[in-house]
Amino acid sequence: MFLGVVAGLLIGAAACGDAATAIPAPVLSATPEIPGITLEPLAGPIVRVAQVDFPVELAIKSEDRYKGLSGRASLEDGTGMLFIFEEDAKFRFWMKEMQISLDMVWIGSNCQVVSISENVSAPDPATSLDDLLRYSPDAPARYVLEINSGESAALGLTAGDPVAFLGELAGKHGC
Repeated sequence: MFLGVVAGLLIGAAACGDAATAIPAPVLSATPEIPGITLEPLAGPIVRVAQVDFPVELAIKSEDRYKGLSGRASLEDGTGMLFIFEEDAKFRFWMKEMQISLDMVWIGSNCQVVSISENVSAPDPATSLDDLLRYSPDAPARYVLEINSGESAALGLTAGDPVAFLGELAGKHGC
């Protein structure tokens, strides 16, 4: 029955006009085509905060979390480091051997920003470990995204913003 209806529609459509005025059948594409724009799939680990995507390095092992971005002379704009913990807590971060200032975006296991420590300055290299300032979130967090100082304000990031893990992080570690 279905094939008969389809055949009837095709014959009727052919009778309504000649081949020169026929409307081409739509072509379905998995990726929309936008003139002048090439869409590339997300690669590498990506953290999306609100609608802003940050390619990140990961600090999952305790030795990686301990080192973090210490000793780096710079961090490329729009990138960061994501620290991943096994449970929510009010972790305390320091800036041991840091050469750059950072914003720390604290993220809860509910995949929302719980607080942001903005413009955390690199300490004087002569500062003893006991005298280093410690930074903590306002509420327990499971993840910490470190980005360049001032980026969170410039991009309008605030507590309560949604967070998603994309690219190689998608489906792993929550969010």
